[in-house]
Amino acid sequence: MSLLEKISDQAPVLTPSERRLVENVIESPTAAALGTAGELARAVGVHEATASRLAKKLGFDSYAAFRDALRDEFIATRETATRFEKTISETTSETVLGKLARDEARALDGIEEFIKPDQIADIASILMRANRIFIYGYGNAEVLALMMVKRFRRFGKEVQQLDTNPRGLAEQTLGLESGDVVLSFAFRRPPRGYAALIETADEAGATTIIISGKSGALLAPRPDHLLAAPRSGDPDALQTLTVPMTVCNAIVIAAGHTAKEKSLKKLDRLGKLIERFE
Repeated sequence: MSLLEKISDQAPVLTPSERRLVENVIESPTAAALGTAGELARAVGVHEATASRLAKKLGFDSYAAFRDALRDEFIATRETATRFEKTISETTSETVLGKLARDEARALDGIEEFIKPDQIADIASILMRANRIFIYGYGNAEVLALMMVKRFRRFGKEVQQLDTNPRGLAEQTLGLESGDVVLSFAFRRPPRGYAALIETADEAGATTIIISGKSGALLAPRPDHLLAAPRSGDPDALQTLTVPMTVCNAIVIAAGHTAKEKSLKKLDRLGKLIERFE
């Protein structure tokens, strides 16, 4: 089991102090990978024993073993301003396009290390079988939510983009039922209302799907399905939407394959309706 899977499994039972430690690791992976348990604990303001206890809870014999796993595997994020500052400090107006393209290409090239093709096929099938699809995107993810709403409407699915206002979100999820699917995005940290949304969907018997950066392992409550992959080939640089958008497009294409004949008929009908309305 990977370090991220271990963190994901334990996320619901981590104490507040342990969650603060894990969040610090995600935000400052270099310091955590090179420092001691005491240094990590002091940075967060908890007792050193908490760091050792966290390592053992995740299945490691010691904090040193946890730190070694962190060095080998974990890709973390940093504050937006810090990442952006690093990105612009290493580029000029003449090199920014090339460097960004290389960073994105590295992330895309390794995406199947984190998300397997059968996961994409499974998610596509779930969405196409859904009675209704509810899509939630907060902040930068709103553009991805809108794209998925449009794509699945073209397949003839009943799709709603969920409101980011708490009252509107409550009203829209009031009628959630078994057979519905909630698709959401969670990148650096859970979006506003995340826990309430997942809990409400679970109570209604609706299926939950999250597309996230690699920090998705820390999400609590856990969704039914998680697609998590790093958003850049350089974890310390600006994190863009290229990778999650690619994941979304893969799901759309796979969805078309699950009901190819029906999908083509819907798209043909849509073309005729567009001609009529124009």
